[in-house]
Parts: sequence; C-alpha cells; structure tokens
Amino acid sequence: MEFRSVEYMEWAKLRSAAAVNLSQSGVTGLSLKDLPIGLDGCDINGDHPYGYPPLLEAIASRSGTVPDAVVPSLGASEAVFLACAALLENGDRVVVEKPGDEPLLSCARAMGAEIHRWERRFENGYGLDLRDFEASVPDGTKLVLMTNLHNPSGTFLPRDHIRALAEGARRKGAMVFVDEIYLDYMDAAHSRTSFGAADNIFTASSLTKVYGLSGLRCGWILAPAPLARKLRRLVDHLFVVHVFIAEQIAARLFPHLDAIRGRNRALFEANRRMVRDFVASESRLSWVEPPAGILAFPRVEGPLDGNGLADVLMRKYDTSIVPGGFFEAPRHFRLGFGVPPDVLAKGLANIHAALAAHI
Repeated sequence: MEFRSVEYMEWAKLRSAAAVNLSQSGVTGLSLKDLPIGLDGCDINGDHPYGYPPLLEAIASRSGTVPDAVVPSLGASEAVFLACAALLENGDRVVVEKPGDEPLLSCARAMGAEIHRWERRFENGYGLDLRDFEASVPDGTKLVLMTNLHNPSGTFLPRDHIRALAEGARRKGAMVFVDEIYLDYMDAAHSRTSFGAADNIFTASSLTKVYGLSGLRCGWILAPAPLARKLRRLVDHLFVVHVFIAEQIAARLFPHLDAIRGRNRALFEANRRMVRDFVASESRLSWVEPPAGILAFPRVEGPLDGNGLADVLMRKYDTSIVPGGFFEAPRHFRLGFGVPPDVLAKGLANIHAALAAHI
C-alpha cells in the first residue's frame, strides 16, 4: 500500500479558514451544553467489543436493519477506508464517480487498485444514465464507490435508481458502496438508506455532517453478514474498539436526531433560496440545484474558473470556497451554505465582486 497526500484534506484542515467561510461541508458543531441529553452514568470503560450494543441497536432501528449488519467506524471517512481495505487488493478494478470526493480515490489508490471512472455529468443533472454507467464498469470490477447525496453537487439519486445501478454492477461482478453521509438532509420519504435495495449494496453514514456532532466520530457501515464479518476483522487490526464514552453519548442522542435536524431545516431552505436567486442573477454562473442539504457546485464561465475564483476570494476578500480542482472539475467550485444568513449574504456579495472584477 502507498499512502499519498490527500490534498483536499490537507487544504481543508490547514488552508481553508477565512473570515467568510463558505467551504464547510457540514453544519456548525454542537457543544456539550447544546445537547438535549444528560451525561449522568456515562463512563470511560464498558462492554463494547464491536460497538456499544445500545448504539448498534439505535443505528439498526433507524436504518431498518439488524444490529449484526452494523459495523461502527470513526466517521464516514474511515468507513471509506474500511470498505476499500476489505474488498480491494493490488490490481483489482474499482470504479469511482467523477466528480467525486478525493478520499474515494485516495483510498482505492492506496490499495493499489486499477481505477476507472463513471462520469456524473453536469448536463445530466449529475444523475444516472444506466447505459453510460454500465459502459464505464469493466468486467471483473470488484467495487463501485459513490455518494448520495452526491458530493460535491448535493444532488440526489432515488433508491430505485441506485438499485438499478447495483444490478448493472452485479452483472460486472461488483459490489456497490454508497457513502450516505448527507442523505439525512432529505425528508423522511426520501432519506431511506439504499442498504437492502440489492444484495451487493453496502453503505456508510455518520452523525457528523447533518447533525453537528463531528466530535463524537460516530460513523457506521451497513453491510451484508459475510462482509460485516470481514470488516470487523479489519477493526481488530486498526483500532480494536471505539471510544466508549462517545458511543454512549451518541446512543443517547439517537431519539433526538429528528429534532436536532429540524431546528436547522428553515435555515437551510432560506439559504438555498438565497443561493438560487444569486445564481439566477449571475450570468457567469450556472448550477444543478440540489433538492436538500447545504452543498452546491456552481460552474463558472469567463476568464476565471472555479480554481481561480477561489484563489481571488481568499487573497482579496478573505472568503473561502472549495476549488473545483479538488473534485477534478476546475470550472466549478463547491459552495457550503450551512452558515448564518448574514455570512452567506456577505460571501455571495464577495463572489459577485470577484467575478465582476475579472470580466
């Protein structure tokens, strides 16, 4: 295995901070005093060999499955690593969506995989063209890696589309891994996990992006029994057990997740309307409007591309967006609008000014 730099992660950790930060991909983090639970009885040691049983039960119940299908992970990022390490060996074929989150590529690359790409096209709303997808998956592919909601565009694939995709992947011999870390931004009618839609699908999610609980590092994989056993063997090699007190807090929060999410829903909707009006007013921008969530991936027309716009905004306006180059789409930029409305308004004004200065 070879572990190269994950350039986006390094940038996000070390170089994305700005007075006006529209690069963030999750909601503002909650503190202990914000939590709607008590911590009496929480301890630092206890019985949690492959996860704290009440947490496994809570995840399984919310996902419509059984605790044996749940494999805890330290956030969804580690889940991506576990998925690749469990299924890929040197030279195995893997298909990764494009544009896509860099860790999907970096984890597959670290395992020595032969990487192929499935283009999710702007002109097609980043949706599924099944014939195009199947043409992108060579025979003997081991694994397909994708996100839903799509990162970076925030667009949504319905469960039946993912089932059709998985059936096409099965004909080529592949499992399908779906990172669903943003899926809970959708309403209840559309936020059902795709795990169980086909027997070659497994999924990951966490409490980090939608609920502001990143510090708990509560993530998980939902997997068929044989794969779940293999993933647990990897856990024994990597971290043995999770942080017990964080698992207890997460388990106590599950009954409150809908209320936590609901508190921010009006903000997200108002901010998306603000972004919609802004893009409509900017002749140099176009986008595929996401149905929910806090991410968008506008395309820039003109002398500046998304990378150049991000550079100008940081240097001259102390404003941060994510350069599209991190997603192999340099004409685009990723916009995170899960911020207070006044911050978003200031950021959009700065984007307008930067574009106007480079006509």
